[in-house]
Amino acid sequence: MNSLDKRLHIVTSFLLCCVPVFLLFTRAVADIAVVLIALIFLARSAMAKDWSWVREKDIFILLLLFALMNVVVSPFAEHVGKSFERSLSWLRFVVFYAAVTRWVLTDARTIKQFVIVLFITLGIAALDAIYQFFTGASLLTGQAMSGRLTGPLDRPNIGMYLSKLGLAALAMAFMLYTNKMSRKLFVVGCCLSPLLLFVVFLSGERAASVLTLLAIVLALFSLFLAGGTARKIAAGLAILGGSALALLLVTSDRIWGRVEALANVVSDYTDSIYGQLVLLGLRFFSENPLTGSGMGNYPLVCKDYTAAALTNVPCHPHPHNFYVEWLSDTGLIGTVPFTIFMTVLYWMGLQTLFGPRESRLLGGLYLGVLVMSLFPFSVTQSLFSNWPAILAWTSIASGVAAIRFFGSKSA
Repeated sequence: MNSLDKRLHIVTSFLLCCVPVFLLFTRAVADIAVVLIALIFLARSAMAKDWSWVREKDIFILLLLFALMNVVVSPFAEHVGKSFERSLSWLRFVVFYAAVTRWVLTDARTIKQFVIVLFITLGIAALDAIYQFFTGASLLTGQAMSGRLTGPLDRPNIGMYLSKLGLAALAMAFMLYTNKMSRKLFVVGCCLSPLLLFVVFLSGERAASVLTLLAIVLALFSLFLAGGTARKIAAGLAILGGSALALLLVTSDRIWGRVEALANVVSDYTDSIYGQLVLLGLRFFSENPLTGSGMGNYPLVCKDYTAAALTNVPCHPHPHNFYVEWLSDTGLIGTVPFTIFMTVLYWMGLQTLFGPRESRLLGGLYLGVLVMSLFPFSVTQSLFSNWPAILAWTSIASGVAAIRFFGSKSA
């Protein structure tokens, strides 16, 4: 790196470290940080005349998807203006992902700094959520609990926040440990994990709890694949974790009530609000299978249908399943490329999971990161709107950076 490149790298590294903090307090500023990282990366690429990242498989697919959104999907949307607003602004996530995975998190020092910031931020957020549980209000922001645990957030998403970023941080910490670059950070991550998991399950967020359980199973499976002592550790952790979860269910009527509510939704999914929203999204897709109804058009088309007495489903901003959201908003034109992109990411994880023995836990943690944001059979937030999208792309990009850094050191 030359001196200017180093200064730009320092600025973007600082901004990336700020993103998890901003997400706790102000989504608008977090979005500004994402945009600035993307713009600085583009400026750096132009000055260095280095656009090699554009040709890399995962990024090329995303850029192709961005082009299709704006050339094919948005011009034929039900509400063209809204669609272009979403499809054009989506580029910030593509370039942000490219910047984090190909430039920002590509050296051990920056990765260490980012992991330290994540651990501190996640620990404070988890403790604040516990404080809120006992007192009824967040110490950091004064946010009231109002029946759902939020921590400092203004919405009940503390479980998703802790899980998505916590798994990514642990994956990076283990990668550093495997490459003999930092043993302490992985130990800190292991000590912090029980606190984060406790808050995730205490939050009562059904999607976060179920997806976190699946991520834990993947991590334990990766330990089992590693064999030897790791297999015994996996068995011990499974027994300990299962006992702790059972104790939480037995002692908390609130959590048990959330489990019963989940069971009711699953048993009668098509008649639940989530099932109705998904079916409505699939209906929009069936009427426009190639291009969908347009980016961000789900609530607008729903209102059009309601006005025409074509549906009585309550109009939400999205169908609460991002696969259905892709189908509804972009049709096959958008869904197929994004599915290919996800396949590329999952394949990277499977190669690591079934690769050298020392890398298998990294593969399990990385796949856990993907499951938290990309698992198809789950109630999800929108992958296009700012707060959930920033959280998802930060988590995914961090996991991909860990896999890429490990691969570069073991090559």
